[in-house]
Amino acid sequence: MRGIGPKLGQTQFKVGNSSTKVGEQVKYGPTADLNDKQKQQLLQHYGQHGTAKTPQNALERLTQYSDSHTTYTNAAKKSGRPLTEQEALVSTSPKNKAPASSINHVIASGTGQNVFNHETLQFQEGVKNTQAAQQKLKTATGPAEVADAQKQLRKGLAQQAAGAGRMQGYSRATLEERKGELTPAQVQGKRNETLKNTLTAMQGADQDKRFGAYKTVLKDTFDAPGNLRLGNRTQNTKISTGFDTPLDANGKPTKRAERLFDAHQTFGPDRLLKEDRLFTKNDKGEAMSSSKEAAVAGDKRKADALDGGTSSVKKKRKG
Repeated sequence: MRGIGPKLGQTQFKVGNSSTKVGEQVKYGPTADLNDKQKQQLLQHYGQHGTAKTPQNALERLTQYSDSHTTYTNAAKKSGRPLTEQEALVSTSPKNKAPASSINHVIASGTGQNVFNHETLQFQEGVKNTQAAQQKLKTATGPAEVADAQKQLRKGLAQQAAGAGRMQGYSRATLEERKGELTPAQVQGKRNETLKNTLTAMQGADQDKRFGAYKTVLKDTFDAPGNLRLGNRTQNTKISTGFDTPLDANGKPTKRAERLFDAHQTFGPDRLLKEDRLFTKNDKGEAMSSSKEAAVAGDKRKADALDGGTSSVKKKRKG
């Protein structure tokens, strides 16, 4: 599964300006790669909520992050992460707001909701296979029928585990970024809660419970400070989906970028790891970023020191 598409460390990134032209824009949302039947399944599973003017369902982009700039500046300071240029402006502004700054996702919100939708469908398929296999086992009359039913049972259980596991992999990665900002007990509590909500979203008793859990998982992962920071508003409108790589003061991917990209490569489905679905490029073919750190290069993150679940990327780092 891994190794598809460009590598983070081998890609040159650039923060554009107001005149930068986009040549290759990554753009998809919650419904990408879903056919009409699958969309209907999701609506039946999660239901229709909200109002006619502002509908809420699994097919609509759900925006749930705080609109306060200081939320992300404070989270960065507490975690020990170096500030972006926009976060540095907020920290010295009497109005606590940076001019022309926006709240940017690293792993795009569209990516998170799209993955969740597909994994929900896979989980449901796994439930059907498991139930069908259990019925076959009750009526199986010979070794061949028993073996066939057991094979289907294993497949169904694997589909359910894969659906929940992929989402939990993303969840753990974004929550890892909150170490230092939150206490270890709070991080562990959120991990446990996110797994519980993932399972509730996929197999809860009714639409309200399932959709409530669905929204909570997205809010605590892809729309949480672990996956958000302040960046350049103009560039963020150009980098609408895919992976928006945070850069350090020297224009290189940050440790945070490496950590979250490693998670995306590990848990992301192959269809989203292709060349044209990872990085937005300008008209010169350069990969774009919407944020750059203002801090001195080499700042040590508290999150790294507190990191209990080391990733493969972290093991490669020195110092």
